[in-house]
Amino acid sequence: MEEKPETVKLTYTIHKYSSYSANYMPENIMVDEPSDQLSRWFTDSNTPSQYIMLKLKSPAIVETIKFGKYKKAHVSDLKKFQIFGGMDENNLSLLLSAGLKKDNQADPFRLRHRTLEGLYLPIQYIKIVPLQSWGPAYNYTIWYIELQGKNQMDLISNALDTINLRKEEEAVRILLKHLRRRRYKDAFEALSRESGVQLEGPLQARLWNALVENGDYKLAEEILEEAMQEGEFDWYMSWQPYKPVWRQMSACSSGVEAELCCGDLQTPRIRDTCCADADRPEELPPNANGVVEVSEPCHVTTANPSASSSCCSKPGPRGGHQLVVDATTGTLYLFGGWNGTEDLDDLWSFNTVTERWSLLCWHSNHVGGPSPRSCHKMVLDPLRRRLYTLGRYLDNAQRVPANMTSDLYMYDIEAGTWTLVCGDTAAAGGPRLVFDHQMCIDPDTQTIYVFGGRVLPANTEEVVTPQYSGLYAYYVATGSWQLMLADRHELPAPQPRVAHSMLFHPVQRRLYIFAGQRNKEHLLDLWWWDVSTGRYGALCAAATACPPVAGFTQRATLDPDTDEMFVLSGMSKEKDKRVYNTLWVFSLTRMTWTCVYRNDTVSPDEPRPRFAHQLVYDPVKKIHYLFGGNPGIQTSPRLRLDDLWALQLTRPSIERVFLTARAALREACFKELCASGKELTAVEYLRNDVRTALDHSDPQQVERFQKLATVLFSGGAGELDVAAALSPRRTRTLHSRRIAQRAPPDLAQALAAVLGADDNMPEPTQPFEDIAVLPVDTWDVGEDADCPPPSPAWNMRAARLTLYDNLCQYFRPSSVPPQQNVTELVNL
Repeated sequence: MEEKPETVKLTYTIHKYSSYSANYMPENIMVDEPSDQLSRWFTDSNTPSQYIMLKLKSPAIVETIKFGKYKKAHVSDLKKFQIFGGMDENNLSLLLSAGLKKDNQADPFRLRHRTLEGLYLPIQYIKIVPLQSWGPAYNYTIWYIELQGKNQMDLISNALDTINLRKEEEAVRILLKHLRRRRYKDAFEALSRESGVQLEGPLQARLWNALVENGDYKLAEEILEEAMQEGEFDWYMSWQPYKPVWRQMSACSSGVEAELCCGDLQTPRIRDTCCADADRPEELPPNANGVVEVSEPCHVTTANPSASSSCCSKPGPRGGHQLVVDATTGTLYLFGGWNGTEDLDDLWSFNTVTERWSLLCWHSNHVGGPSPRSCHKMVLDPLRRRLYTLGRYLDNAQRVPANMTSDLYMYDIEAGTWTLVCGDTAAAGGPRLVFDHQMCIDPDTQTIYVFGGRVLPANTEEVVTPQYSGLYAYYVATGSWQLMLADRHELPAPQPRVAHSMLFHPVQRRLYIFAGQRNKEHLLDLWWWDVSTGRYGALCAAATACPPVAGFTQRATLDPDTDEMFVLSGMSKEKDKRVYNTLWVFSLTRMTWTCVYRNDTVSPDEPRPRFAHQLVYDPVKKIHYLFGGNPGIQTSPRLRLDDLWALQLTRPSIERVFLTARAALREACFKELCASGKELTAVEYLRNDVRTALDHSDPQQVERFQKLATVLFSGGAGELDVAAALSPRRTRTLHSRRIAQRAPPDLAQALAAVLGADDNMPEPTQPFEDIAVLPVDTWDVGEDADCPPPSPAWNMRAARLTLYDNLCQYFRPSSVPPQQNVTELVNL
């Protein structure tokens, strides 16, 4: 295996700075002295123009930057800042926008060190721009800066060469775009031939010729349809934002609704933040008569669902339960949880087709199954139709030796029976009794993976020093356990934790581990672990690299078809402990996070905010299912929810995207017919072709269609301000106008500035240049002022060119001309 270049501490010098105050010189940031009040750079102003620029000893791939701090939180620390970097100090790219925490702990940040295409981005200059301090009226302070990255000569040389080649390629593409747009045909063909650079893909080139050069709208429409069928729109579709659509499949019971109407949305005190699912009061409050009320649902003394009473038509309220989905049958399975009073051991199934609950087992403990529990985990083997459950939370009173063994149970769905697979997993080489762990199953190899979780303390010492469980693999076929990653390790691998998420990707055969908490540290990292090879790595290891702020009981799901991970938050980790639900989508392909849903209020069309809930995903139907949880009602701390919701994330279909593009083509064709003076043909085209291309159930499209009729009377789209290509005649016209309109600098303004009449600094004076008179060419006769304006045909081509640019959004950027224009790079 090829060795990766080592990450090292990088050496730098202070290249430039905006200002400094007294003895707080910029060089102070090169020394880490957290106890020295004077060891810092302190600006002489707090305007946004303040900056400090660092120069690396040699070009490097700068991966991280660490801001040291004073021993106490300081009001002049940077609440907001930006970092820019590049090889040229006058041409820098944004690498990071962030802010320091208001504490005395050093803050590390991961810098952008690759291009959008994934190429290494070597830099030599780093510019730090303070934007805001924690004290609004204070100037800015930086105590210490440490840079980490790669500076190996071979790596940097190769990266610089690759970047220069890429820049040259893009520069040629921009030139080719300009030459073709202006119809410099010979120059376009010569540059393309000599450089070997292609401006666009073959299909896009055909679209250009049909639409822009020939005005053949019918052929352009056929090419677009061909592009859709060949998957050319797939890249565009993958970037379209999701629209969340919630549907309630089972409402809360009447008793829960009554308490919800009377309560206020406040978060109850969490007794054990490591098990927010449990959230159990030590004592139940008495009612007005002094009697402790225990909400007890109807009882069934048999595991036979047919023997259940009519009142057991759905599961009761709960949190800290487990919910799994069988995508092959569209069935949900629900087990256990905490109802606010006691742990449960009932097992239910929900048919997503008939939308009915079925009781599979009322008291699993009575028929050889697991005891009542919460904060456990359950997985489903869809091939063999088996459920496996492991772990549980115990209150202090329950932590007696007889209860401290970790058991693994299996439920056979076809037979309807529970089996104790392993009575003590720790004795068999597996994890001790844990809660808030994560569990995944690989059904192809019959392997169950268990990672993290808090080990229930067996003595006083373990209470003081929390114990976490590592990564274990359980092989169902042999009934054996394997420790793959210990609790305490020094490897560049994920640290065991609680309140995290772990997902198994059946195609990539990888485990993905996200966020969590270890001791008092909140983790916001994302790791992968290849179960076939044992290799692992971090997709983002720095706290600022992962935008979603995962809260208590955040839930995650995975779609192996789209390579997307969904994360639904539960409760914030801030001091106010607000309950809200935010859904983020992470693309494993693009490595980007997107927020698609947020709800911190009560709405009838959406599930009320909650934590300690369960969220599962059916990758076949592409539907999420949400059940139960804690709504955070302060006046009813025992209240739990029992509603079931379905969430479908929708995007515009590829057919609708094509219809939108087709409608744009036909509208443009209609306008061109009007501009060409073919009114009768235009009327027929509007009635027969444009009308059928629009969705007349959409009021906006109907309004646009009605306005198209006015184009008939205006003679087309009107005059366009079109830039024309140069010719010898046009070049001479430009030269003549420059001589006629050239004026010396504004002497009055300059004189006023010298005399102090204007406090503002004048713009730097540019040297005045006398324009030489071009010799008259015998091959180009006529007056310069006779240069004709662009022809109507050129104007109509320009309109088609604009339409082509709009259609380019549906294709990959590498297969269409670049967005930049040469003319926009010219400053006059």
